[in-house]
Amino acid sequence: MANVPGWRSRPIDWVGNRPLLEHRVDPMESARVQALRGIACLLLVAFHTVGSSAASGLRVPDDSLYRQFTNLFVHLRMPLFTFLSGFIYGLRPLRPGQAVAFSGKKLRRLGVPLLVASTLLYCLHAAAHHPVPPGMWTIYVFPYWHLWFVQALLVVFAVVVVLESIGALSTFTGFAAVFALALALYFHGPFGTLNVFGVYNAAYLLPFFLCGLAAHRYREVLQSSRALIATVLCFVLTQGFHSYVVLTRTLPPIEPVDHRSALNLAIGMSASLCALQLLPRMPLVERIGGFSYPIYLYHPLFVAAVLSVAGAASVDARGLVFTVACIAGVAGPIAMGLVARHVPGGQLLLEGRPSARGRREEIRVVLEPVPAKPLQPG
Repeated sequence: MANVPGWRSRPIDWVGNRPLLEHRVDPMESARVQALRGIACLLLVAFHTVGSSAASGLRVPDDSLYRQFTNLFVHLRMPLFTFLSGFIYGLRPLRPGQAVAFSGKKLRRLGVPLLVASTLLYCLHAAAHHPVPPGMWTIYVFPYWHLWFVQALLVVFAVVVVLESIGALSTFTGFAAVFALALALYFHGPFGTLNVFGVYNAAYLLPFFLCGLAAHRYREVLQSSRALIATVLCFVLTQGFHSYVVLTRTLPPIEPVDHRSALNLAIGMSASLCALQLLPRMPLVERIGGFSYPIYLYHPLFVAAVLSVAGAASVDARGLVFTVACIAGVAGPIAMGLVARHVPGGQLLLEGRPSARGRREEIRVVLEPVPAKPLQPG
């Protein structure tokens, strides 16, 4: 970019988005986005099957291969989901004067399924006499089980609406300043004891979301050949170091949200950027990615059902139980998604969609280019 004078202060119509104004997004990139969604889902389902501690899931000890497997990919699961959310937002960003309409759509898309899933999960836990929060209202205000991600993502979108409305992300320089602030909040956010609506978790997600947005909006910078070489080297070195530590030590389940590190940032961002350009076609995983939202929301119900049925047999046949539970955790929510398309209001409750749409609609959103605008002078 050195041959382009003043590129850091150019508006977003000029920097990063220029190729998208001239032609449609490469369908291969769309396929990679869906595949990455699928990979993130598979990793998450596997994690909850193994369990977040030795007292949950398969109830494996910390020195087991299952625990090593989940720890190996701990810095990929949620960062990958968040990176993709930012990248897809970049394809359909907030337009001037549309903040209210955009916010309403996001509340419907994320908020309605979150309310439904939280309520259902709470009622099922209460019916099964599992520990639940003392007041049901708390599950809508504070993070609740794995649904913390959706709640925190709503906070991230609220922040992005404000930033876009004041033009803070409209130049590369402004974007870099916001990203630096996001990193400061990531490491030193004062929200640990006041995690209302998941703001502490949102501070964890924000850098990955901005990285995904930048991968689209400033693709001339982040998807250049030099950037690819740098991110590949970064991923190999950081994931290699992390793998060495995991495989040579007995570690408890790693909790990256509460124990944040530069290693988590480096692995999550570099892996996402590399995969966005290098991942091969994976048709089955891409199809799984098309149902990523219901899988995320409801996979624990199906995993828990298999583990409950397996009971004591899970100790002697962990491999079989792990496989069946993972398949159920993916196939069950997919079946829910397919049924919801034929039930009035089903997709609204399950995925926040106002009407039934096929999987190809979801992929078409990824393929849509940014509408062309006249180039503005610097």
